Amino acid sequence: MTGIDFLIIGAQKAGTTSLFEYVRKHPQIHMPAEKEVSFFGRNYDRGWDWYMATVSRGAPPDAICGEASIGYMSGTPFADITLNEQGHKPDTQMFNEPLENIIPERIRMSLPDVRLICVLRDPVARAYSHHQMAVLDEAESRTFDDAINDLLTTNALTNSRITPTNSNGYIVNGEYHRILAGFLDVFPREQLMVIFSNELSANATSTLARIFDFIGVSSDFVPDNLNARYRAAATKRIIPGFDLYDWQRSAAGFRPLRVLWHGLPKSLRVKVDRGYRVCGYRVRMWNAHRSNATRAVSDMSAETRAALIQHFLPDSHALTRLLDLEIPWLADWQDL
Repeated sequence: MTGIDFLIIGAQKAGTTSLFEYVRKHPQIHMPAEKEVSFFGRNYDRGWDWYMATVSRGAPPDAICGEASIGYMSGTPFADITLNEQGHKPDTQMFNEPLENIIPERIRMSLPDVRLICVLRDPVARAYSHHQMAVLDEAESRTFDDAINDLLTTNALTNSRITPTNSNGYIVNGEYHRILAGFLDVFPREQLMVIFSNELSANATSTLARIFDFIGVSSDFVPDNLNARYRAAATKRIIPGFDLYDWQRSAAGFRPLRVLWHGLPKSLRVKVDRGYRVCGYRVRMWNAHRSNATRAVSDMSAETRAALIQHFLPDSHALTRLLDLEIPWLADWQDL
């Protein structure tokens, strides 16, 4: 094993967790126990050695290694850019390329031959599911209609594209052409495989066979968990307040605990950090109560749905040209 062979890059609430859980079952593939390593995004400052140790720990010498992080489809790795009063990026020299190219360029510099696998979903349904998740995480108190009305303004869209948060990406994270164009600026088209969430749910076995063939492993393997859906349509937590990620963020803001943490040997901190991330990922999946996703999306007002379709139409048509693929949700939008 000489490096990282493939990345599952997104999109959020499009079935990436299910795909991660299916793919990691393949006997020729090694993936870390937790999703969202997000090295090329929020964890870039941890360094290459940390990334390689996280992804390849325990991998057999001949394993095909990969990881899955939806943060790579956020369009920008930055969450703390100071904007001016008009909500625009400050005029500085810190940005030498479009924001959408920064994560792809980081990946290309380290992994020029990596295979990229992207799962896409109808961006309107994706936006609703994203909002549900933000409500579950107590990061959102607005109704979906109110949130979309707030976020569809020009300044709000600009702000969301530059400075992503847990509650402002409902729209911009579905601008797939804008984001994937950044990847295809630096990677050849043949290194990017795009599938759609409806393919994964309706024809999981054949879709996975295509993915395994793309990765370069035996395509006739069928995971034993194909009947499971992961992180789908959660509406509440089984045990309210039981979230290890939230506890970690709270602890990080308490100075005595930070001092105690940094006083521990580095090797111990690495082990504890990894164990906590794995447990946090598994606990969050277990602690989510599921509901009927189709019924939930039907609660969206017709006016909001129409406004979102009008926003996404140009991006989706551009995506068709970029990928030379038929985009399935465009047919569903023809009634408007």
